Amino acid sequence: MSAWIIYLSIFLAGGGVGTTVALLMRPAPVAAPVPPVVVDNSAATVQAETAKELSNLDLVAELCDPEYIATAKINGDGACREIFCWQQTNSTTGEAGALACEPISNLNNTHRQMQICGQFGDPGSEAFDSCWDAFRERK
Repeated sequence: MSAWIIYLSIFLAGGGVGTTVALLMRPAPVAAPVPPVVVDNSAATVQAETAKELSNLDLVAELCDPEYIATAKINGDGACREIFCWQQTNSTTGEAGALACEPISNLNNTHRQMQICGQFGDPGSEAFDSCWDAFRERK
């Protein structure tokens, strides 16, 4: 029986050495070449060009000219402020949002409504109040 133990020990030792040698002798795995990733960003380029053109300050230069503002009978600098704000509203660049421009628009609209209703009479007069109610009901 002790011979069987000796044979078993030799078998296990030989198997362990053989397995170790086989693992050490095998070639290293070769990684498969990865093709380069090609990104087509032509749409992003066009979008960036469009955003650049829309945020060009030349578009509001005339409205924001001090001479124009001084002679503008209707909006004064309101048109300059509103158009500039809407021009800067751009989801691509994350600049001013539409919510930032709404108060400017509301202020300009209210100012213009008061100018129009002021042609019918002073605030508090029946004609002015009638005009003002017409604008308020429209909203």
